[in-house]
Amino acid sequence: MNEKIDYKILKKFALGKYSLNDFKQVTNWFEEPNNETELKNAIQQHWDEFSEETSENKKDLNSVLDQLKQKIIEQKTVVNFRIRIQRVYTRAAAILLLPLLLYSIYSAFFNTQATEMAASIEIVSPHGARTKFQLPDGTQGWLNSGSKLKYTNTFLTKRNIDLVGEAWFEVTHNTSKPFVVHTKVLDVQVLGTKFNVTAYPEENVTEVVLQEGKVNVNGFKDLYKVAMKPDEKFTYDKNSQSGSIQEVKASQFSAWKDGLLVFRNEPLSEVLKRVSRWYNVDILLNDPDLENLKYRATFQEEQVEEVIRLISLTVPIEYSFTNREIDNDGVFKKRTITIRKKHS
Repeated sequence: MNEKIDYKILKKFALGKYSLNDFKQVTNWFEEPNNETELKNAIQQHWDEFSEETSENKKDLNSVLDQLKQKIIEQKTVVNFRIRIQRVYTRAAAILLLPLLLYSIYSAFFNTQATEMAASIEIVSPHGARTKFQLPDGTQGWLNSGSKLKYTNTFLTKRNIDLVGEAWFEVTHNTSKPFVVHTKVLDVQVLGTKFNVTAYPEENVTEVVLQEGKVNVNGFKDLYKVAMKPDEKFTYDKNSQSGSIQEVKASQFSAWKDGLLVFRNEPLSEVLKRVSRWYNVDILLNDPDLENLKYRATFQEEQVEEVIRLISLTVPIEYSFTNREIDNDGVFKKRTITIRKKHS
């Protein structure tokens, strides 16, 4: 049974007039996902008084909840905490939907004087999963398999995030506060738009695909600056340290967030790399002659066995699956798929 939410304590916390016990109580409420409805009801029942005291002109209930969550994060007694959201999904292409309360709050109280430090919030999408997220400014997006983004509790003041992996963003427009995505080799700056960034550290290329609006791509140490238009893809090659722009159909590069694997005349090596990441399996391509064969297809909610079988119908390959084995620590290893050239 969910704990009863005390509106009076919520009000005291919003006004900054609370005790240590009050703070711990509010933190516990926000840590429990099942309290979301009860928290909304507690505010709704006393809306006029609550919105007046918190200087809210627009009656946006989610905005009040976001402000309360942000206030928890920004307390001076919270020292160097990290929020890490990660759940392991074994089903291929599973979708992890984050609840409205994006944060889980972890706080430490010390008898000695606390040192103010910026809090780091990290959202992680496990291998073999896709993760939907919403940032404090209302920006929404998706993280692809094996990706993570990170920002600090000062995000509403300075909208900067760090990305490792692949993400699609629908950025809330704010002309006075640009939204900047930092990767290892480039930054993407926008005001409000829809775009996709692929920046896996093990890959040789980093890509930005613009679907709507405008973005500026800035190279490391301002080595280059590129202004992009919709349906353009910017590709930066780490080996040659050069970039290029080409016209594309942007929706194909964001189809993954809708559960689609889309390939359009891509090298088989790239196809298998994406399949490997999507299903969290290891794929070994044993014949170099197969790497540059072009492949075109769209898969939706298919099992990995069916995907490999369908590829083999149009590409001259043979394949075999190995059973998952348990290592010395009792953890199942990834499944391995071996691809060979088919001999007539």
